[in-house]
Amino acid sequence: MDTVSEPRSPKRARRIGILLAVLALGLGVWGATTFQHTAERVRADPGLSYRTPESLDRMLARGEDAERAGDRGAAIVAYRFIVAVGAGTNPELRPYIAAAQRALTRLGVEPQR
Repeated sequence: MDTVSEPRSPKRARRIGILLAVLALGLGVWGATTFQHTAERVRADPGLSYRTPESLDRMLARGEDAERAGDRGAAIVAYRFIVAVGAGTNPELRPYIAAAQRALTRLGVEPQR
């Protein structure tokens, strides 16, 4: 059984090449637009990338560690960071904000909102 394939048409190859080029350009424009939009959001809200339960949990642990070690200043900074970054956002973050506010009160600092 002899399987000889016919050569592909140059017109078809050109169309596929143009289609792939247009697709690549479209994806490039979409990627650049998405990157620009994300950069604008982060510039407008620097705490955006830290506003996750994992980040606030780690920062709460840092504050507690600093408090146990007697480093009152570092503990206050960590707790204030949690209150500032988490303020007015996702209800999932409220327990971290409440814990940080309680810790600030315990340290004799006015919890800011």
